[in-house]
Amino acid sequence: MRDKIGPWQSAKFCAALSLLTVFGNVAGRFLGSTRDIGAIAFYGFLPVCFFMVGVYLSQLKKENQELREQIQELAKPSVDTTVA
Repeated sequence: MRDKIGPWQSAKFCAALSLLTVFGNVAGRFLGSTRDIGAIAFYGFLPVCFFMVGVYLSQLKKENQELREQIQELAKPSVDTTVA
């Protein structure tokens, strides 16, 4: 289940962050003169989205490297050690 959800976690976080920003801005307009009250949260947590994508991509890169090494090991010609 984690493999199916993993790639989409950062997108879900970005959507939640956007909703938080929109509701914060709307609340700021009604509660006072501050219009960009949600922008602080948006700019504060925006790097987290990129960090989450970076973590997932680094895991994929590591797995790809391991698979390449396994393929290279399998592709090496085996030495026949039997005596005829």
